[in-house]
Amino acid sequence: MKKIFVFLPCYNESGNIGALMDEWLALEDKLKERGYLLNICGIDDKSTDNTKEIIGSYAAKYKNVRLLAHKRNMNLGGGLRTAFCWFDAKGCSDDLCVIMDGDNTQDPVYITDMLDRIENGADCVIASRYRSGAEVHGVPAHRRLLSDGARLFYTLLLHVPNVRDYTCGYRVYRYDIIHRARQHYGRRFVEMKTFSCMLEVLYKLYLNGATFDEVPFSLRYDNKQGASKMRVFKTIYDSFKTAFRLRCSK
Repeated sequence: MKKIFVFLPCYNESGNIGALMDEWLALEDKLKERGYLLNICGIDDKSTDNTKEIIGSYAAKYKNVRLLAHKRNMNLGGGLRTAFCWFDAKGCSDDLCVIMDGDNTQDPVYITDMLDRIENGADCVIASRYRSGAEVHGVPAHRRLLSDGARLFYTLLLHVPNVRDYTCGYRVYRYDIIHRARQHYGRRFVEMKTFSCMLEVLYKLYLNGATFDEVPFSLRYDNKQGASKMRVFKTIYDSFKTAFRLRCSK
């Protein structure tokens, strides 16, 4: 049976990670009916709260949950490197990799629609804030305006077919496209440390022949417990710089 590896990068998400893993575990039977075995990997990025212990308690209770713990803080880019390395080593052709934020702002229920698009031929499916029917809750107006402006910039500069949301962290990837990209780029596949690594991975996959699709989803930032760890203006600056570098390297 095919496997779905769900990777949840976390830094100080003790108020969120348990609820998120419960939501994934509730989908286990539905995924099995579609021919997929669920595997959940919580990636703790050297948290200073008890995120690691919470993930560990789930791993002790459920055979399909695993704790992947960083010995030092490696930021989101390090979390992606850990996820892709583990997936490449443990997975095989026809398996799928899901990566989503560990702050419980993205609902696993959209995996059903995303699997439909994967099974229709896409190499990577993105949960998009910019498709008809998408909703965004709990994000301040100024941040939404900045995100909308950044999206327009990425579209004009990179114009990847079928992509409107270049930075959302909730994605599904086929094994073969990740394996091929890691073979091509090696350690350079994920070079950025900040949130701009999501943009980097997307574009490098595109350069390696990946096809993309998107499904609308509801971003529930109002579900998040605790303060945001994103430095908005630094993230935008890093992402713009990364987009220019990627476009020039084509």
